[in-house]
Amino acid sequence: MELNKRQIQVGKLIQSTLTDIFQKEGISIFNNGMITISSVKVTPDLLEARVYLSFFQIADTEKIMGHLKERLG
Repeated sequence: MELNKRQIQVGKLIQSTLTDIFQKEGISIFNNGMITISSVKVTPDLLEARVYLSFFQIADTEKIMGHLKERLG
């Protein structure tokens, strides 16, 4: 599935905004590891976005995902 220009623009905007939030909230550094947002894919109708995370030097990713889900909102 090929993404159109608008999907790419919205995805980059979401990625940039989430990266800023992660840095301001101190979420990007966790237990001497780092969490980054590797990409964001947006549906053609722009109603849903799928955020892909990258974990660097984090052994227990399930624990981190639980922690992130607690901080949603």
